[in-house]
Amino acid sequence: MPRFSKKHQYLRGLRKILKGRILRRAIRIEDDDDDSFEDSSDLYFAAKVKKVESRRYIFRKASYRKGCDRFSADLDGGDDSSESGDDSCSDGGKAENLPWLTDEEFLQKYRMSRQSFDRVLKEIEQHPVFQSTSNGRKQAPVSHQLMVFLKYVGTEGNGASNANQRHTFSIGYGTATTYRNRVTRALCSLRDRYIQWPDAEERQQIAREIHMLYGFPHCVAIADGTLFPLATEPQTEDSPDYNGRKHAFSLSTMIVCDHRRKIRYYLAGYPGSAHDNRVFKGTELKKEPHSHFAHNQYLVGDSAFENDWFVVPAFKKLPNMSLDRDEEQFNTKLSQLRIISEHCIGMLKGRFPWLRQIRLLIKEDVRYLRKILFLIDATVVLHNMLVEFGEEEQEDWIDFDDFSDMDDWARAPYEEDDELNLPIPENAPKYTRRLQLLHYFKEFFWI
Repeated sequence: MPRFSKKHQYLRGLRKILKGRILRRAIRIEDDDDDSFEDSSDLYFAAKVKKVESRRYIFRKASYRKGCDRFSADLDGGDDSSESGDDSCSDGGKAENLPWLTDEEFLQKYRMSRQSFDRVLKEIEQHPVFQSTSNGRKQAPVSHQLMVFLKYVGTEGNGASNANQRHTFSIGYGTATTYRNRVTRALCSLRDRYIQWPDAEERQQIAREIHMLYGFPHCVAIADGTLFPLATEPQTEDSPDYNGRKHAFSLSTMIVCDHRRKIRYYLAGYPGSAHDNRVFKGTELKKEPHSHFAHNQYLVGDSAFENDWFVVPAFKKLPNMSLDRDEEQFNTKLSQLRIISEHCIGMLKGRFPWLRQIRLLIKEDVRYLRKILFLIDATVVLHNMLVEFGEEEQEDWIDFDDFSDMDDWARAPYEEDDELNLPIPENAPKYTRRLQLLHYFKEFFWI
């Protein structure tokens, strides 16, 4: 025999009574028997059934536990009314209503400063997803929902589970999921604003700054691949494809950033076994290079990338062979620029550790993978927002090296007839751009 909750049993009884009353009313209508009292009773029972169906709890005891307001305690310390029996945490109200968390503790818990939190909140709080109501109930403040989301993406492993969020914020399991989904939608709506490939004018500015700092003329971006590990094996026919090089199961992702560690383009969703160059071939940068690069502009990457007029990779050392002196020097100089992408990825995973162990399951239904991609999208948007806010200056988990001691940028050739400023002929070898840079460095930097 199936077991029914008290609410279910009560609702079944009401529906049974209502069904009988509807039958009797039909008989009265057939017999032209007007009974206003019985009609009023029928309306009462119909309203009663509707009310019970719309309520989540109807048999909760008066002493049922209610969550305390941990959000206000973290943000502003709550108020002094906790002694009067409201829902504030007993440890939240401090002297002069000071926040429970210090600035450093707030940064560690929510992965950003209070100032940046307020700016992110201002960006998303007007999104329509936060304006809707359910069954006439008002939504929780957007700041609370954002805090739940940040704690989720800022926690690795089991710490990001609904059970952990319930313990942390004193909210329901389903409530945590609802809050995260809303914030994800709001952040993803900002994608076109915060994840943009630079236009022609901005690319020229980036190229000038990279040239001044690192000595590479006309370079506009740095590309690198990374793996986002999965906590469980995908339940798909192609699950072995997700078995990556470094992790049991993972997603392969291409990250293209500028020298300020802002992600300008990324592509995620490939299984972990996919090679970086294969993922790069799926990007719009590779498919439509003339829409993203001027004839003399390019991006740099490691030896996994294939040479092209707009791609300059490192020289690849073959097994049992060594690179010559010029190639070694070129790779050394290139590494000073490529390490920026490593720092960018380190910032992304360091600030949002959920990417180090994604605990969402992938199934045959594409919606499961799409949910992960939406979360990655929201995370990248947050990363770029915080880079624009200058938040990376407060990161203590990334070791930033100083690259400002490069040679004088004014020695770089910018004459119109210089080969670095001219288009590469269509029939030229794919390694032509890298060879030009090698000759340039030999002339101006290597004595």
